[in-house]
Amino acid sequence: MKKVFKDKIINIDENIFDSKFLFSYLYSKYFSEEIEVFFMEDLLKKKENTELLNNLNGKFAMYSEVYSPKDELAIFEELFAYAIEKNKKIHIVGITLKEELEILEKYYSQSGFLREDVNCFVVDFEKTLVSVSVNIENLIWRGSDYKANGKKIFFIPPIRESGQNKAIFKGINRGSVASIYIKDFKNPKNIEFLENCIKEEKILPITFAKVLNYNLKELGFSGTEKDLIISY
Repeated sequence: MKKVFKDKIINIDENIFDSKFLFSYLYSKYFSEEIEVFFMEDLLKKKENTELLNNLNGKFAMYSEVYSPKDELAIFEELFAYAIEKNKKIHIVGITLKEELEILEKYYSQSGFLREDVNCFVVDFEKTLVSVSVNIENLIWRGSDYKANGKKIFFIPPIRESGQNKAIFKGINRGSVASIYIKDFKNPKNIEFLENCIKEEKILPITFAKVLNYNLKELGFSGTEKDLIISY
């Protein structure tokens, strides 16, 4: 088994061929005296299109418009402006849009966090005013999955179309997404997804270690560390 840290991977037992990674996941309630935390779920509920929700008539993909991308982007822009104008550290949990990441990455570039040689961000999370997490559900599912799954994948924020899903993955791999928020750690679908990400090399192990634990610690969040063993 191999233990994955934020900057290295080491063998922790004699069997180096068991194809297992050991990660530490920080189960955090996202509380900090220094950072104001906003859950996109709570803010989008206030923008719910109830009429559309009650009249989907089997057109499940339209659920994305019940809590619309337009409203989500407006919320993000307002929070971002608030952080910059007030010089206030904020963390937003549950972004889903490439447009949000474009705003964030422009800010990170201007802050000197972009490593141009590898086209990735090395964010100083102790200093940055704005940071974000994504819900694991918005990584697992894509808009095309509504047809087969219907109401089973009605989350807030909603599952967005495939292009948005790809943008979130890119944000994780480029270092602009600080964390993956996993509300239900016992859900086998979540563990299966994480394993597949490693097997299919969608996310590198060290990047995973950062978004599961180390970035949150650097931001100043506390919580309970849980072991996560992923077979690959």
